[in-house]
Amino acid sequence: MNDLSAHLKTVQNVFLFFLSFCLAVWAIFVDYRPYLAGLMLGSAASMINARYLAWKIRKLSEKVIAAPSEQKPPRQAGIGFLTRAAIAGLAGLVAVRYPQHVALATTVAGYFFAQLATLVLGIISIKRSNK
Repeated sequence: MNDLSAHLKTVQNVFLFFLSFCLAVWAIFVDYRPYLAGLMLGSAASMINARYLAWKIRKLSEKVIAAPSEQKPPRQAGIGFLTRAAIAGLAGLVAVRYPQHVALATTVAGYFFAQLATLVLGIISIKRSNK
């Protein structure tokens, strides 16, 4: 689980850099503010979902490890898909409610930020460990 925490911390650092970059561009280019606001909103929802999923996975793995080996592990309700879908839906609702301030298309594109950052950083980590 330490590997998951390390990867998530790196993704969080990349996310904060990306968010600060988007905020700087948002402040400079007035015409693109709705698009950048949507990108920031979608990527924030993606990062919240990634942190929540990591927390649920950590909690589930602790329950499985704590259970005696001769018994079945305790039944877990799930890994929180409905909660993560609700967070994404809330971000989409904000984009639909305020279309003059937040673009829906870039909000949806931002939903995939944490997953793509995790994929890229995982590939980089694998390439570094092979050398």
